[in-house]
Amino acid sequence: MINSISLRFGLWFAGFGILASVVTAAVSYHESRGLLAESAERELATTTQILTREFSSSIDEITKDVLFLSSIPQTAGYFEADNKQVLSAQLKDIFKQKLSLNPSYFQVRFIGAGNFGRELIRVDRVSDGLIAIPTASLEEKSHYPYVFRTLRLKAGESYLSDVDIHNEKGVELGQHQPTLKIASPVFANGKALGLVVVNVGLERLFSQMQADLPEGVAIYLANQKGDYLVNPNPDKQFGFHFGHRYLMQRDFPQMEVLFNDLQPRTFVLDPSALYKFERAVSFTPLFYGPKSSPKMAVLGLSSPLPSLSHIMDSLAGSMIKVCLALSLFGLLTSLFFAKVLSQPIRNMVTAVNSFSQGKLPAAQLLPSERKDEIGLLANTFKAMSRQINKQIVELKDNEINLRHMASHDSLTGLPNRSLFLEQLRGSIHRAQTQQQSLAVVFIDLDNFKQVNDNLGHEAGDLLLKQVATVLRDAIRSGDSVARFAGDEFMLALESISDPEEANEVVNTVLRRLAQEVSLGVHIQPVYASVGISMYPADGDDPELLVRNADVAMYQAKSKGRNQFSYYALELPSATG
Repeated sequence: MINSISLRFGLWFAGFGILASVVTAAVSYHESRGLLAESAERELATTTQILTREFSSSIDEITKDVLFLSSIPQTAGYFEADNKQVLSAQLKDIFKQKLSLNPSYFQVRFIGAGNFGRELIRVDRVSDGLIAIPTASLEEKSHYPYVFRTLRLKAGESYLSDVDIHNEKGVELGQHQPTLKIASPVFANGKALGLVVVNVGLERLFSQMQADLPEGVAIYLANQKGDYLVNPNPDKQFGFHFGHRYLMQRDFPQMEVLFNDLQPRTFVLDPSALYKFERAVSFTPLFYGPKSSPKMAVLGLSSPLPSLSHIMDSLAGSMIKVCLALSLFGLLTSLFFAKVLSQPIRNMVTAVNSFSQGKLPAAQLLPSERKDEIGLLANTFKAMSRQINKQIVELKDNEINLRHMASHDSLTGLPNRSLFLEQLRGSIHRAQTQQQSLAVVFIDLDNFKQVNDNLGHEAGDLLLKQVATVLRDAIRSGDSVARFAGDEFMLALESISDPEEANEVVNTVLRRLAQEVSLGVHIQPVYASVGISMYPADGDDPELLVRNADVAMYQAKSKGRNQFSYYALELPSATG
């Protein structure tokens, strides 16, 4: 009987069935695990890069604010002015506006080079609002690096401190919190006679970065030496400040090489005593601050992979059951397996190999209509492949959504500051090629804070959405619109052959905004102050045109609001 061809073929086929089942399980397990892990790594790396750009962009925007404050007429002309009290009052109002618009700022100061670096003006954020410090309480700061190093800089340059714990006395909210100081010198008659410095509270920025991440994703941030600035374990944060060194490269040995070659690293960590599930981690170097002396940090994200472990455990159990069933069934029905089931099994192997190579298996290769163990195996494989493909599609959709969120305002759907500057750069290039003019329009809503205070933030949000709709409808085809921050909007008007064309668009915007709009049960007219800068007369790069339009907007606001003003026409002496 042992010499029977049927029995021998049956035994051989049973062995082949076991082998095929094991191969199927192993290939499916390996390829599925690798595919899910790679997808998680790609998504995490994309998220890390987006956070890196957001952090760098935040520092750049703060630096622009400092450079703007150090170059406005009120600071540059303070040292030679006879009406210092008037300029002092104006600067206090400007500082308060910056603090109101930027919740991460907890202090703005104007410091003179004389009198041992005595503070001239200081506005602090306190628990119940903003306060200008009385003259008698101002302090001497010449012994701090951010003072004497900033005074050595050239006009238009900025100083960026290391991230550290703030220990200066006299600050209510920023004391013993992570802070960053950004300063720029104030020049008059070719000499640095003072500086403007902004103290940035990083705790709010770090909290916002964590809040923007999916649940369960941990964030790490270290300085150029690897000392933790942000860590899921608060005891490791700023350990160097208290005499302890907690280094990122010690916790993640794979990271050691990153501090040498400055290349991003993404990998999967096995379960440990602290973490039950596998973790995908991604680290990337982060450069921020002035190009002449940039600062470096390392940003990292860690995401658990419980779904991967669950899927793999379920798949392994299913494969074992299928292997045992096929073995027993093959021994008892050798001839049936030999004649009927050999071809379907080969088809299954082909389908598995196709899937392991990243191709979708042909439907006819999977005998899913069968009601036996082969059908169960086919349906299990089909369900597994559909689940994995669905997760891949979801990961790609999430990646697209993250890119859109990084470049658009979440409330109005308009492009944000970074996307607008990119679009404006393209508009400038087209205007230069076609030898045409370009208008940059800075729109600031008047008394928007009163709407939030009197009607509530929901009414304020509704107002911003309606303003965005008006701006979309008012601009011409080919023009750009964006929400910069808060109640600030920007327009880029291309192909401007005469200022009257820009006047017509701006007048249309002001007229339509002045119409009363419905905010729930309230009726509210909208007014705005508008500043306009022209390319190439007022600048040839996006940042300069936006800054000049901002200056022109303040001129319009000072003339009574709900007006517009041109930078070149209002400030003829500002060039040079």
